[in-house]
Amino acid sequence: MSDKSSATDPLSKEERSKRMAAVRSTGNKSTELIVEKKLVEYGITDWTKHPKGLLGNPDFYFPDARLVLFVDGCFWHACPRCNRNVPRTREDYWRKKIDNNRRRDNRTHRKLRTEGYHVYRVWEHSLKKDIWVKRLSTVLRQLS
Repeated sequence: MSDKSSATDPLSKEERSKRMAAVRSTGNKSTELIVEKKLVEYGITDWTKHPKGLLGNPDFYFPDARLVLFVDGCFWHACPRCNRNVPRTREDYWRKKIDNNRRRDNRTHRKLRTEGYHVYRVWEHSLKKDIWVKRLSTVLRQLS
C-alpha cells in the first residue's frame, strides 16, 4: 500500500469544505485553563471569562480596570517570536488565514483602545513562565 492512498481525503473538496465550515470554535481550553489557574494562584480577582458584548470576544475581562485580556495562540495569531511553520497543504490559504487573523487582532486592539479599554495580550509561549501574570498584576494595580 502506498503512502499516497492513505493521505487521500475520502471526501470531495466541496464535502470537506462543508464539513469544516460546520465546526464551531470552542476556544483554546488548555491555554485558558492555564491562565485561569494562574490568576487564582496570584490572587487576581474580579474578572469575567468570555464576557458577552465586548468587541473581539476577549478571553478575560477585568471591569474595574476596563482591561481585556486575550490569550493568543502562536500559530493562529502569527507570533513573531515562534514563527510557526505554515502547513504545506493549501499553503496560500493558511498564509492568508493567519494574516487575516493578525490584521483583525490589530483592528480590534485599536478599536478597543479608542473605546477606552486597556488591551493586554499574552502569547501562548509566554504561559510557560509567570512573567506575564506578574506584569498583568502590576498593570491591574496601576489601573485600580
